[in-house]
Amino acid sequence: MFALRTRTFAAPAAYRATATTTTRTFGTSRALAAGKESALHQEGRAEEAEREKQQQLKEQREGKGHWKDELASDSESIVKADRNDMENTKATISELQKEAAKQAEKEKKEGKQ
Repeated sequence: MFALRTRTFAAPAAYRATATTTTRTFGTSRALAAGKESALHQEGRAEEAEREKQQQLKEQREGKGHWKDELASDSESIVKADRNDMENTKATISELQKEAAKQAEKEKKEGKQ
């Protein structure tokens, strides 16, 4: 009589199916408004950003598109300045000086000095 031998063997550890559980956490983040981090909580910022965006889109359609610092975040503006991509004309520098003077005067009135 012919005997049939059967053998069971354990599969190597690499081939064994392992029970794993995957858990995903529910994460949320709030959508930040476009623009400067320093101007996020100013009234009318959303309307200003939308107006600037529409103006930029119009200029791009006309082939006159260019960098809009008003739409950039503070970080993007800093990187652009570090790369020396800014328009370093006398008019731009003069405008920045006037803006800095206005900001200093505003802070002085608010008593932040």
